[in-house]
Amino acid sequence: MDEFNYDLEYIATGSSEKEWNEEKQVNEPQIKGTNLKPITIADGTGTITKVGEQADNWYSYKTKTEEGLSTWANAVSEGSSDEYDSYWVWIPRFAYKLTKGDGGANGTIDIVFLKGTTDKPASTTSEGESTEGITIKRASEVTESDTNVYIVHPAFTNESGNGYANGGWDREIPGFWIAKFEAGYVGEIGNKNGKAKDSPVRYTTLQSYTETKGEESLDTVYSGTRTVSSTAIDWPTFQPLRPSFNYIGISDAYELCKAIDGSDNGSQGNPYKLGKVDSHLTKNSEWGAVAYLSYSDYGKGSASEVGINSANAGNSEGGIWAVTGYGDIASGGTVPMNLTNLVTEHTAAKAWYTSDGDDASTTGNVSGVYDMSGGLWEWTAGYIAPSSENYQSFGGKFKDEANDKYRSKYAYSGGATIQNYNEPANKKRKGEAIWETSSSGAGGDTSWNSDASSFVYADHPFTMRGGVCYGKTSAGVFAFTRHTGMCYYDVGFRPVLVCE
Repeated sequence: MDEFNYDLEYIATGSSEKEWNEEKQVNEPQIKGTNLKPITIADGTGTITKVGEQADNWYSYKTKTEEGLSTWANAVSEGSSDEYDSYWVWIPRFAYKLTKGDGGANGTIDIVFLKGTTDKPASTTSEGESTEGITIKRASEVTESDTNVYIVHPAFTNESGNGYANGGWDREIPGFWIAKFEAGYVGEIGNKNGKAKDSPVRYTTLQSYTETKGEESLDTVYSGTRTVSSTAIDWPTFQPLRPSFNYIGISDAYELCKAIDGSDNGSQGNPYKLGKVDSHLTKNSEWGAVAYLSYSDYGKGSASEVGINSANAGNSEGGIWAVTGYGDIASGGTVPMNLTNLVTEHTAAKAWYTSDGDDASTTGNVSGVYDMSGGLWEWTAGYIAPSSENYQSFGGKFKDEANDKYRSKYAYSGGATIQNYNEPANKKRKGEAIWETSSSGAGGDTSWNSDASSFVYADHPFTMRGGVCYGKTSAGVFAFTRHTGMCYYDVGFRPVLVCE
């Protein structure tokens, strides 16, 4: 009867409180039918333990640890082999109140969790204030005079009726899962030993930036020699201490992320064994949701920036430049690319589970999301649609996608970055950690925490987030920039899962 009543309520209103955990004052992570298994992770060792859904120590977004940090819910999708066991972090539905700082200085973000798929708030905010009497609005309802309202983060809302104006979804959702680490390669360098499996997605571009913009075979990359239209892209893994998956264009990353859920894999199989999820390339709205939650008192907070993964492999082997799940490496330092060394030798000081490494997590402990500051720049599904050569050449299936719930199209005003950043239709957008957290998109480091801030323009119509390992201070969760869409050595990606 409870299930039946829930169905009736959802059909009638499009929302329900079914997923709400009253004791923990947050939405329960969705795992039913997904093959996601709840886990806990030990600080200091990174030891992973499978637990039951009702385990008290699985997650606690509102109750702090002794170190003053929350514990975000983590899960593993058990793959067809250990190499494809991948890790995910639950981002629960919330509303936020963002206050900008003076003169481009950092502001503040207060969070209130929302019940199920409704806009009903928890009893208190992230700052410990009662929610009685607060005003909560949808992004499309907010006006310039609304200075003291909480905005339901658009990543969790149904925006199918307004053209996905703020990067929403096609229904109300209680939260989403994001890959804990940016995509990494499987297999030993120069000898994959049959461990890396082919995806059904083929490379559509191998072009990397050169002065002449010529086609390259890129036969020095981790996965070996590749050919357009005939070489299958390796399935990535989402684990720590892996060579970060680079040299992949925006369209190929987009298609690969959509295939991860197993919905259209033909005879290729799917190594993640996921079910009842919709996978896709991270959108700017989803990136913004993680950044905002991290910046609040339910994450690492505003007192110190999420640490930079500055582990720079320096193209030491196989075209690899970054490694997943590291903290700050001393300036000029490099990491060994032999995978045995990654695991046994170099990790003692800076690996993700150490006191230095977990500073690079969105929570400041091992429960958070990594590589959102540094590592590789990461493709996000945001773009403008000029008639430029790069848009036509590298947009591929990404630009031809019919369903805008998977991507965010920005208003295009002209060739210059500043024109598109200042376009009124763009500046109205909420939740993406672009306009609300930067003073300019014309280049430089004018986002909060002095992160990079370069918006798209005609020749560089696609968005990237987070910064790069050698970018140092310009890297961060509020960093954004633009790209042609072609393959490049310092650009990677990560997916998001929305439960069906």
